[in-house]
Amino acid sequence: MKNVYDIVIIGSGLNALATLYGILQSKKKYKIALITGKPSFSVKYNHPKLFNDLINFKKILSHKSTLNDLFLPGNIGGLVFFWGEQCNVNEQNYLKKNYFKSKSFVSKFLELKKGKRLFERKIDNLNIFFNSPDRTIKNKQSILKFKKYFQKKCVLYHREALSIDGNFIHLDNKDKIFGKKIFLCAGLIGTINLLRSINNKIDFSFKDHSPKIDLVYSSKYNQNYKLDSIYSMICKVYSKRNKIKFYNKFYPVRSLEILFFLGKFKFLLPKFILRLKINIKNFYFVQKWGNNSISEYTLKDFSIKKKTNIEDFKKLDKVYNKLNLFKLFSFKPNFLNFHFHCLKIIINKKKISVNKFLKMNNSNIYCPGMLSQNKINCLPPSFDNFIKTSTFLKKKLNSL
Repeated sequence: MKNVYDIVIIGSGLNALATLYGILQSKKKYKIALITGKPSFSVKYNHPKLFNDLINFKKILSHKSTLNDLFLPGNIGGLVFFWGEQCNVNEQNYLKKNYFKSKSFVSKFLELKKGKRLFERKIDNLNIFFNSPDRTIKNKQSILKFKKYFQKKCVLYHREALSIDGNFIHLDNKDKIFGKKIFLCAGLIGTINLLRSINNKIDFSFKDHSPKIDLVYSSKYNQNYKLDSIYSMICKVYSKRNKIKFYNKFYPVRSLEILFFLGKFKFLLPKFILRLKINIKNFYFVQKWGNNSISEYTLKDFSIKKKTNIEDFKKLDKVYNKLNLFKLFSFKPNFLNFHFHCLKIIINKKKISVNKFLKMNNSNIYCPGMLSQNKINCLPPSFDNFIKTSTFLKKKLNSL
């Protein structure tokens, strides 16, 4: 029988890379296939009912989603356009040997350039670090590097996985692939689509971090640290036990940042305003996350409901005061944050984890990575998630 593999990975982003890397650390040799997805796959045309409902539910739409008709990334490498500042390292936690090995691999693969330490403070038992952002490979370079690595390590199928029936994966060209073990790394919408092919009577809930944004003023840091020359400054706030509490990104108020935070409203502005070059010194947008600033979404019969838990940022306000940062106002943006996690299946009005559902329906399918995790911290998830996923699969692959 053709197209039979020990392992099939559906997806080609960072989670798929972490899954493949973790599997390859096993001493056993596997015949592996990877289904990349199709470039420019669009929710608008492939899932029109879901798209129309998302359009009507404007509160969760970003200007990026509206502009791009909610394109799934599709390209090899996944969300490559978001990675420029998405790999900030949680340097407090990496103590084990396996973590160091995974960290070394992903740092080299993504060409991670660690940000410069600008300054640090200790305020009210909080350890505060200000860095310039870590930089990584992105865009076309990333796509080429992912493709080269995947081609070397497994058989690639440049198709879309439409459904799963037992151990058979049906592709959009009417071919099918048999996988003794199947790993779902297809992102939120791709994974939901495949789960519905297993059971079309299920609904879903998932979580996403929900940041707030402050406009702050400070002449001190602009003069001392020349922040007007830095696109974005990163602030990480740790507890006295070195647990991350808050993650903040400082943007100098310039044309690009103003348009970004305007969201969909910028499409209503006259074009000549969009062309203006604005650079207001001493003012910064601060996009801030806390571990409990979570939005929960329920997807039922292709309709979406949202419930938000707002983090108490009072401790962060104290930090502002001690650092001579004057907060002018705060607001809650209406865009998705791409920290999707805690995917649950709703069946008979009960919620169960995605992997418990898969174990009940097809134990040969597993969903690794952030999407299946109940909790994640407020740091950008790419780097931490890669290390956790690859380390977990190296240890637990045979028991899944």
